[in-house]
Amino acid sequence: MAKEIESNRRNTVSISAQIPAELGEMLSRISRAEERSKSYYIKKSLELFLMNKLEDIEDYEEADRSYREFIASGEKLIPFSEIEKKHDL
Repeated sequence: MAKEIESNRRNTVSISAQIPAELGEMLSRISRAEERSKSYYIKKSLELFLMNKLEDIEDYEEADRSYREFIASGEKLIPFSEIEKKHDL
């Protein structure tokens, strides 16, 4: 267990950030209520936020790649209005 903790310490980065007092108060309240460290909630929140951002970036990159492939294919673009007319939508 001690080796695992030491390994985790070597794989961390310390940061400092200024946050609004209101966020600090909410963090303190939750930390006390659930008997967890503020660092725990900061790490979890940052992890969720960054995972969502990375997912957005990956979605954009996939859409961009698909669009470029479509353009390179030379296929004809069909306006949605034509599809609506054709299918009586």
